[in-house]
Amino acid sequence: MSWSSVSPSAPRRRPPVLRAAVHLAAVALAGSCITGSAWGAPPQAPGAAGPASLSLKELTRSSDYVFRGTVVKPGAANLEIVEPSARTAVVRVEEVLKASPVIDDFTGREVTVILDAPGAFNSGERQVFFGTVGLAGESLGILALGRAPDGERLKVRVARAQAQVLEEELKAKLEASDLAIDGRILSTRSAYADLKDRPLTEHDPFWWEAQLEVKAVLHGQTLQGKVPFWYPTSIDAMWAPAPKPAPGNEGIWLLHRFEVEGRGFVYAVLNPGDQLTAAEAQAAQKWVKP
Repeated sequence: MSWSSVSPSAPRRRPPVLRAAVHLAAVALAGSCITGSAWGAPPQAPGAAGPASLSLKELTRSSDYVFRGTVVKPGAANLEIVEPSARTAVVRVEEVLKASPVIDDFTGREVTVILDAPGAFNSGERQVFFGTVGLAGESLGILALGRAPDGERLKVRVARAQAQVLEEELKAKLEASDLAIDGRILSTRSAYADLKDRPLTEHDPFWWEAQLEVKAVLHGQTLQGKVPFWYPTSIDAMWAPAPKPAPGNEGIWLLHRFEVEGRGFVYAVLNPGDQLTAAEAQAAQKWVKP
């Protein structure tokens, strides 16, 4: 069993995926990335010498879309913005192994796979594709990072790699917080009564405070049965992605010490990942302190 992979020379920012309209993943996609070798070295098998080699775990970590698929049309594309070439193929998605939650389920549908350099696509060939979603619209444009012959054994190995990546990234998130608590939101209120003579601006976070009932502590220390934390309710781009707790919400919250002008330091949730997903929460139970 072997797979080919390409390791970019520098990290690439992953753009948000749009469901309604075609979205350019990078300025060069419509030009050099489709017609030239814009990502550097050609595919290499993991374990081979040189920086282009990626392990299965790193391929899984770097990819936001991993799927088992069948090559339908080599040298073709089903996105108008992509020029068909020896670097493209239309592939039918048989099973999604990993995908961002913002991407529609494309199981049973056809997508365009784009290699960084010309490669052999054979009609009817079944492979596992690792990549990032660079274009979305009438279909998906998958920028391939690696691919391997399909098989149940590889599927199991990808699942194992996903679990390892999730645990590593989750542990890093917990350690980056000042306090990680499994609990339930008891109440919320506006926090502006606590801020004296503070002028508001268009970028103001519009702070609210939540009372969190502590069920268990995963990181940090607290002897309190209830812990208050602040969260921004503003829809300004800087603050909108932060969690917006409501009474009755249960889960694991990652709290950070944050200085609020006119108030001093408070615990706050500031990032989308500061409320763990169900999968993250289940994996995090091993770190609950007795």
